[in-house]
Amino acid sequence: MKWKDLKGEARYRVVQMAREGKVPIKALCQSFGVSRQSLKMAMDKADQAAMEALTPKSPGRKGKSKEQAEAEAIKQEKDLLEKELDRWKQKYEIAMTFVDIHKKLLNGEAQEPKRPGKKKKRKHLRNPRSAKTVGADRTGEKVDPNGDG
Repeated sequence: MKWKDLKGEARYRVVQMAREGKVPIKALCQSFGVSRQSLKMAMDKADQAAMEALTPKSPGRKGKSKEQAEAEAIKQEKDLLEKELDRWKQKYEIAMTFVDIHKKLLNGEAQEPKRPGKKKKRKHLRNPRSAKTVGADRTGEKVDPNGDG
């Protein structure tokens, strides 16, 4: 089988055979169709990967990549700008409404809007003997407010 057709595990076995020295490197290179330089590079890569795998790492999750962090920052900025744009649109609509009202007032087309005031409370009849209540005999005659008679 040729070197280019081998997967990672099979290539690692060839590298192990070369390190053990049971099979000469020249014979390995000829049987797998690989140059000495390529086999040497594969051995160096295996050593580098082994050292990297054994290096102590800080616990916890890995941080976001630079691209992900930049994309998130851009998205947040875009959201803020969209909110600000919406606020400015509302301000513009309010200003244009005031301009329209002012034009109508100048042309005499509209009256000044009534300003909301306090709501007037209805007066409830608390004294049943007031002058406007129906008499005791329910005839509709007015009752004297003094109650004399």
